[in-house]
Amino acid sequence: MAPNDAAQAVLDYVHAVRTRWTAPIAPPGFAPDWADRPDPHTYYPQTERQPLPLHDPQVPAGDGRFDLPLLGSFLHLSAGVLSRRWQIDWSPDIAGATTLTGARWGRGTPSGGGSYPLELYVAADPSAPMSSGIHHYASGLHALERVAAGNPVPEIAGALRPGRPDGTDAYLLCALRFWKSAYKYNNFSYHLMLHDLGAFLGSWGALGQQYGVVGDPCLAFDDRALARMLGLDPREGGVLAVLPLSWADRPPGSSPLRCDDHRARPVRSAPRERSRETREFPLVSAVHEATSVNPPLDTGRLDEPLPDPPAGVVPLDTADSADSGAGPVPVADALARRASANGRFNGGRPVRISVLGEALRAASHGLGGTRGGVRLRLAARRVAGLEAGVYDYHPERHALVPVANTAALDDRVYALPNYSVGQAAVTVVSHWQPERAVARAGPRAYRYVAVAAGAAAQRLQLAATRAGLASGIVLGFQGPVLEDAIGLTAEGRHGLLCVFMGHHQEGIARLDDRLY
Repeated sequence: MAPNDAAQAVLDYVHAVRTRWTAPIAPPGFAPDWADRPDPHTYYPQTERQPLPLHDPQVPAGDGRFDLPLLGSFLHLSAGVLSRRWQIDWSPDIAGATTLTGARWGRGTPSGGGSYPLELYVAADPSAPMSSGIHHYASGLHALERVAAGNPVPEIAGALRPGRPDGTDAYLLCALRFWKSAYKYNNFSYHLMLHDLGAFLGSWGALGQQYGVVGDPCLAFDDRALARMLGLDPREGGVLAVLPLSWADRPPGSSPLRCDDHRARPVRSAPRERSRETREFPLVSAVHEATSVNPPLDTGRLDEPLPDPPAGVVPLDTADSADSGAGPVPVADALARRASANGRFNGGRPVRISVLGEALRAASHGLGGTRGGVRLRLAARRVAGLEAGVYDYHPERHALVPVANTAALDDRVYALPNYSVGQAAVTVVSHWQPERAVARAGPRAYRYVAVAAGAAAQRLQLAATRAGLASGIVLGFQGPVLEDAIGLTAEGRHGLLCVFMGHHQEGIARLDDRLY
């Protein structure tokens, strides 16, 4: 696909997603076949399987590198099963959740609609504390499944050049299998899956920050080379992010094997597929192909300096910042406690401005030192010490800038029945300029922006959880209505996702059967 055609394909898809409530993007007559849905947790039958230990939180994490227990905890907390959850809320499938087959299994990282499209593969060289090769993380079993032998690290490093991290002896490959979400969300699924990937990277980044493990994700590489390694047909899935790993017990002075050393054999076995019939969705395939064009991506070109705010900004380092709660909650505990509010907010109790400020600060960390062209605008209803209205978050100043000429944000912006917009104390909206981002950084910019928005939303939700607030990440809004209401239309900016925040509703009947 030529770069100009790819850019137009991306913009067409973005427009289709934005207007899907008035111009549906599902194929005519499409309806999910719930009886033939895919497995939520992928596994490879008849593979060598290695159970993963967990890191003892009382033991220091070491020198900022991974050992096997720390890797096991990162995988478990960000992508594994942490609890069985049930509560009375506004979700339409609440009755089914009381049954064993319809049970909700909570994880640290949310995925849209209870669909789990993300697949994780650890690619390790001979210095790893496991057999060299490619290992699939079986999230339902909390184990690694060896799906390919050999040393895959040099080949992956070659696919990442010129942005290859130095001193890397393993990688975490983050892949998507489109059918796992498309069976329910059809052509909308690619947009949703990118945000799901971003939410996972937000969890991984928050854990890395706490444990001192540094490793920025790479989102630009030779897509086809990495898809071939995993045996993925680009029409059915692909690798969309790569995280560098480094082992704590690597011998001093050693280095990864050279690119001309023996290569890994590509994955030959296939994961179990429960669905009897799968199908391809043309818009998903087209936008994935378009965002695979032109691997180099200058993420710095996605961000632009925010204009100097005028007088009258609201600083978020307020007097109550020193008394913002009972002390910091470890990220691991926040991930275990994180859950979607599903519409259950206390609509009359305001949140503290310092808590809002800390949540916005967490959300602005971005990916790899850039916010990826994503900005945050919020509609505040009930924030103690803040006049109700619409504000931009200015991360450099850590302040709120009032936005003029905006309308009321009401239930017309949200198209689904599981949330009442007015019950949330704050609605935070991630937004971007599609034409500008694609023109400056190429078609792949769409991936980066959507992933960055997902990461920001997850960090925001974790900060809310740590402060004892309820929150929910939603994409079921009507784009043009939302953008008109908060003043984005005149700026040519589009909403990506929303995060609702507020206090928990009292007296919720719930079950949280914690496994972690």
